[in-house]
Amino acid sequence: MNAISNSINHFSFDLSNELRSSESDKNTLISPLSISAALALLLLGSRGNTAAQIQKVLHLPESQMPSKDEKRGFGKLCGKKMKKEEVADVHNQFHELLYKLRSSKSDSVLTIANAAFTQLNFPLSKEYLRSAESLYEAKLETVDFQDDKTRQKINSWVEEKTEGKIKDLFPEHSVDRSTSLILVNAVYFKGQWQKKFKEENTRDAPFFMTKESEISVPMMSQSERFNFGLIEAIDAQIIELPYGTGDLCMFIVLPNEVSGLLKIEEQITSESLMKWTNSKNLALTKVDIQVPRFKIEISYNLVQYLTDIGMVDAFSQQKANLSGISEVGLYVSQVIHKCFIDVNEEGTEAAAATGAVIVPKSLLLPRKFTVDHPFLCFIKHMATDTILFHVKVYAP
Repeated sequence: MNAISNSINHFSFDLSNELRSSESDKNTLISPLSISAALALLLLGSRGNTAAQIQKVLHLPESQMPSKDEKRGFGKLCGKKMKKEEVADVHNQFHELLYKLRSSKSDSVLTIANAAFTQLNFPLSKEYLRSAESLYEAKLETVDFQDDKTRQKINSWVEEKTEGKIKDLFPEHSVDRSTSLILVNAVYFKGQWQKKFKEENTRDAPFFMTKESEISVPMMSQSERFNFGLIEAIDAQIIELPYGTGDLCMFIVLPNEVSGLLKIEEQITSESLMKWTNSKNLALTKVDIQVPRFKIEISYNLVQYLTDIGMVDAFSQQKANLSGISEVGLYVSQVIHKCFIDVNEEGTEAAAATGAVIVPKSLLLPRKFTVDHPFLCFIKHMATDTILFHVKVYAP
């Protein structure tokens, strides 16, 4: 696994745990890849304790010595507490991962875009601008936050990058003259199931949010061979639903009990998920599967969540050190992340704008996998083991 992929996956569970603490009985949806890439872009221009906190929150790996050519390109990026070799290596690894994701030979669509907007008349570092564009394909734009057209401009950028799925990321009055810096991230994914669900097989069926509470949902169904596993440690099942050529897959982790999701959330980690989603630990099995058709759209201001997991100084006017972006004082006022996912018979469309499995390989008997109560699902890039989307479905 790419070291940055490992970092993104750890960050995904840190952030999802924070969301769970305040929204235990609600759907949650994040793109840890998108948020991590945007924060790494901020790290590129951070120095001192601000940089150290971002690096820790993102679980970024200890760095190796880069080549002479890599050193030459990052000579001006060193901060007081960060060696240029460390900065260079971390960002080069991120660049490598983003390149692999963007250039993946797949019939699925995966678009990753980053942008940052700063107030007009700030003297910006030319070295930062060059590095942000070459490493993250992100242009740092100067705008006038006092002009409402700026808000509309940012919203239009997001809408374009997500094929129109994320609209009005910033509502009216959300941007004002006190704004210094805004990070925007966008990920768009569209993939067709390798084994599609037939629309004529979809029927309304009950979905139990709790033992006492249920709703009616359109339930897709099919009987096919899928990679399947039993996770005894958390009393759950897992199934792999590949898209297209199989380079991107959705994994559904389903508790055996209606009220079993909390136990899974409390015990699941990045390491355990990677074990459970490893094909060596799953068996190709005939499965009668029923999955609800669902569509979720959620928006977050991540400032408080990021603060709670240790990224503090970047949001402080007094403590923020973003001197790698500009000699004039800057701080981060908002980190907005908005996600959209649509799972249907054809496949999945998603967008974001910010224990071992024990099962015999010879298992051939049909299994029932009925997703009629709260569950977790993950969309993962298989070659790099990177979590693109992390979803909790409480009510489809």
